[in-house]
Amino acid sequence: MPGSAIADIRDTYGAAFIGLLFSTVLYGMTITQTWIYYCHYRSRDPVALKGFIALLFILDTLHTILCIYAVYWYLVLNFGNVVNLDINMWAINIQADVNTLTGYMVQLFYARRLYIMSKSIVVPAIIGVLGGICFGLGFVFTERTFALQRYSRYGSLTWVTCVGMGSTALADILIASAMCLCLYHKRTGFAKTDSIITTLMSYSVNSGLLTSILAIGMLVSFVAAPTHLIWEQFFWLMGKCYVNSFLAMLNSRDSLRGRSADNDLTGLRMSLSVQQDRTLSISKTGPTPLSVTVHRTTTTEFAESEHDDKLDKHGGVSDSGDDGSPELAV
Repeated sequence: MPGSAIADIRDTYGAAFIGLLFSTVLYGMTITQTWIYYCHYRSRDPVALKGFIALLFILDTLHTILCIYAVYWYLVLNFGNVVNLDINMWAINIQADVNTLTGYMVQLFYARRLYIMSKSIVVPAIIGVLGGICFGLGFVFTERTFALQRYSRYGSLTWVTCVGMGSTALADILIASAMCLCLYHKRTGFAKTDSIITTLMSYSVNSGLLTSILAIGMLVSFVAAPTHLIWEQFFWLMGKCYVNSFLAMLNSRDSLRGRSADNDLTGLRMSLSVQQDRTLSISKTGPTPLSVTVHRTTTTEFAESEHDDKLDKHGGVSDSGDDGSPELAV
């Protein structure tokens, strides 16, 4: 095979193979996190949420199967067939729709949580429209790829990729920013709840920033080389990051509850150990004795706060439970 053909293989299916390796690793994390979720929350979460997780897992599994079969078709079934390397077979086309649907579902879930937290429809509606643009253009991209039939003609799809990936990156940035702003205003002034809110803020920033970087990476690589498959790496990883960041947010609820419970217990012990009653009696000679009693009580914010707030899994604050401890609700 000529040297130019080897270079094309490295930039196309070599890049796709590397992207497949990383995406399958993330899919393994999806399996693990889904298993953890159903082991810990199947009896506590509503049926709608459990069904939503199951649908995300099915879509992520379908996407992984399509990607594996596509790479297998090019590198194994058509080994040595140089002509077919330029053909975009059906699996590589359909996987785009599955991946965009997965990301859009997660974005809509976050938009719903923002609506519950902020009681405003403006920002969630903007997120829904931006994500919907990417989702709709994903179908346009798939329809055009079936019509073009060859990677060498992908240059005409640059505008679709730019608008689609730009809108989804903007939606993710808006989700992270709005979530952090809502959480910031939910601070209570108590260290135990504020530390949990800070943790949720970091989750939101990290997940939104990661998917945004991947979307921008796909956009730039597609504009620079639409006939190569380097951009496919970013696209495949982006869908997996949506699912894993979402599952990580849900599976962290018990950990955050544990931190809150530990703080309550520590504060109670401090209150009981530091509380002191000291009586100082001072008398002087004479018919009228003088008695002075001094009571000193030291408490902490954890012992004083019987009506502390509880956080939902995305940082929404509502009234506390019966035990007064902050709790993460679905």
